[in-house]
Amino acid sequence: MGLRPPAHLHGKISGALMIAGLVAASAVLICLGRQDIIHALSYAGRLAGGLLVAAGLTALVAAVCVVVDRLLGRGTKYTTAITLFGALAVLGAGLLLLTVQIGEYTHWLWLWLGLVVWACWALWDLLHRRQAWREITFRRNFAAIVSFTALITAANFVYSQIYEPYSSPMTVVMSAKIGSIHKDENTTYVPVTFELENTGKVGAYVVGASYSLTGVDWKSAYENPRDLKQWEKDIDTDALTDLHTYADKQQTYTVSIGLLQTPGIYDLNPGEKSTQEKIIELPTKTFRAVQITSEAYLLRKDRMTYSTAPTTYYSWSGKREIIPKWVTDYAGADAGSDYIRYQVPVHYSNQILNFTRRSRHITVWWVLGKENSTPAKPLVADLETPGGEQTEPTFSEWDQEREKYGFTYLVSGPTEAVL
Repeated sequence: MGLRPPAHLHGKISGALMIAGLVAASAVLICLGRQDIIHALSYAGRLAGGLLVAAGLTALVAAVCVVVDRLLGRGTKYTTAITLFGALAVLGAGLLLLTVQIGEYTHWLWLWLGLVVWACWALWDLLHRRQAWREITFRRNFAAIVSFTALITAANFVYSQIYEPYSSPMTVVMSAKIGSIHKDENTTYVPVTFELENTGKVGAYVVGASYSLTGVDWKSAYENPRDLKQWEKDIDTDALTDLHTYADKQQTYTVSIGLLQTPGIYDLNPGEKSTQEKIIELPTKTFRAVQITSEAYLLRKDRMTYSTAPTTYYSWSGKREIIPKWVTDYAGADAGSDYIRYQVPVHYSNQILNFTRRSRHITVWWVLGKENSTPAKPLVADLETPGGEQTEPTFSEWDQEREKYGFTYLVSGPTEAVL
């Protein structure tokens, strides 16, 4: 026997609220879950989408049961159980979305709170006011179904949000090698090979990659070897870690910078290797050695994705925007340096995160320096909310970006060769 349709106005109002809440929750959960079933980047994300769709369909069936119970008066113990299960499904989905929301605010927070508050009211109305639990004669089976569903949902959440990112780390190796150097009377030719290889099991997006070649010069100190006091001065003044007796401290000059990959995003799947070879010319007898360094910014492919090409801004064209000071400090360049800025919006690995996280984009600066001054590290990138790239990220924010989204910085070198 189902719940008898209440005759008084209060009962009709609560019945209408019950139906409206179940239908609204059904629409939200089905819409959200359907997107993940189709577009989520991992199987766990698609399973989470399937669970949301299942919860939404349960809520929709529960709304039909409320109509049968309260409006038509033809309810049974099964319609009562389905109504109760639907309210529990909405509560579970709302709590799950609130849990994912923790740490960042979006306007969707109020929708998840609305689902939870409505579900709590619905359960109070069913269990306290209408004593629905007494109508269900198969209480043990019902409790077992609810517990099993909750366990599956919790296990999927832990697997997709906590275990999966840490069990399969992104492993990409970068190298820069100097080949056989050739000289003639006026020019020295330095061949360099750059490699970027994905040796792991997780795909990566290469956000940007660059190199810099530095000429190195020093004065020999054979007649007046350097002593301990000079070493101490080198450490105090220049924080040197290489101390030589028969050579003065090195002087370095960045003489060549370039992009190995134009900032944007391209794939580097497991087992793939990207190789580039370049020949860099230097005037003979200018330097005693060269150093080559390469760097890259990567994004974990199963954590974020993108759908548009990056926008490009040149600091010397149109209205000049001053480069943020933290970028030039990080690049080892002078304030007000010329630069090219690339920006591309990114999306999260599933629709749940797209609704519970603020939008983000990747900003890449290729720092060119100023007249007679070049940067030590020409490429700087940041993953931030719109406008956030103007502020230097803290160490904890960098670490959060790496842990949550697999946003990683790689550097190879410096590799040195004597000319």
